[in-house]
Amino acid sequence: MSNHSEFSLVQSAFEQVRGELAKCLVGCDALVEQLMIALLAGGHCLLEAPPGTAKTLATASFARVTGLTFDQIRSTPDLTPNDLVGLGAQPKGHLEVPGPLFANIVLVADVERLPPRSDALIQQAIQERQVVLDGRRHALSEPFMIVATQYPIHDGHENNAERTVADEYHDDRFMLKIKIAYPDEAEEFQLATTLSTGSQEPLEQVVAIDELLTFRQLVRQVEATPEIVNYILRLVRSTRIHEGETPDFIYEWVDFGAGPRATHHLTLAAKVRAAIYGREQVSGDDVRAVAHAILRHRIITNRNARSSGVTVDRVIKRLLYEVTESGEPEHDLL
Repeated sequence: MSNHSEFSLVQSAFEQVRGELAKCLVGCDALVEQLMIALLAGGHCLLEAPPGTAKTLATASFARVTGLTFDQIRSTPDLTPNDLVGLGAQPKGHLEVPGPLFANIVLVADVERLPPRSDALIQQAIQERQVVLDGRRHALSEPFMIVATQYPIHDGHENNAERTVADEYHDDRFMLKIKIAYPDEAEEFQLATTLSTGSQEPLEQVVAIDELLTFRQLVRQVEATPEIVNYILRLVRSTRIHEGETPDFIYEWVDFGAGPRATHHLTLAAKVRAAIYGREQVSGDDVRAVAHAILRHRIITNRNARSSGVTVDRVIKRLLYEVTESGEPEHDLL
C-alpha cells in the first residue's frame, strides 16, 4: 500500500510540469492538468480548439518538459498507413526509419480528415498499443499517447453535420475530450506582450520517463470508496435512455448516453486527479472536475436539444446538478 509521501512526489512532479509550461503557455492550467491526467492514466485525448490557440505548442512543450519524444501527423486525404509507420514497415534488409506513430506523444491534427485506412491504424494503436502493417507487427513506445485535434462543432446549428452513433463509437476510445476556448482579454494581452519580446525562457525537462512509469502504477492505488464509485455509476447510467432513474431532461435532450468505458475512465481520471494534488482518496470534487472531459464526446444530443441551443456541456452541467454525491435531490432548480 502506498503512503502519503509517494503521492506528494506525484504532486510535486505535476507542479513542476505546470510551472515550467507557464514559461511559454498562458491560461492553460486546465489543459496541462488534463494532459497530465491522460498521460498518467495511459489514455488518449481529443483536443477541440479554434485556430491559433497553441494546440501544437502546448502538446510539444508538454512532451519536452516530461522528457518524452514528440511528433505530429497532419491529416490529409492521401495519408497512408505507410506514412504513419515509416520504413519500419518494409521487409528485412531495408533501413528502418520509424514514422511519426512511434513517438511517445503523437499529435494528430484535424483527425476528422484522416482517410479510412489511416484512421483504422490510429484506432488500432489506441486500442492495442501496437500496429500491424504488411504482415509485420510493430510495438509502440511506452508511454504512448495520442492527442487528436478537432475544430469546434457548433451545437444547436442545424446546418452543421450531426453527430451519429458511429461518431460516438469512434471517439469512445479516447479517454478525454479537452476543450480550449479563445483566451480572455487579460490573457490575450499577456500573450501579445510576451511573444512580441522574443525573450521566453527555454523549457527544461523536469520529470524523468522512469518516474512517469512509476507514477502510472501509483495512481491506480488511490482509493475510490464504494460511495464514490456508486456516484460515478449514477452519473454515467443517468445519461442513458431507459436506464434506471434517468432524469427527465435526458429524455428531452439526449439520443444516446455514455457506455461502460465512461465509468472506467471517469473512475481512473478521478484517481489520477486526486494523486496529482497529493491525495490518497478520490473526492466528489475530483469526479466533477473531470466529468465534462470524460462525458462530452460520449453523449449525443437529439434534434430538440440542438434546435434549442442546448450543448453537450450544458447537459453535463445539469447532470452534475441533479445527480448528487449524496443521492439526495437538490431543492432549487438550476
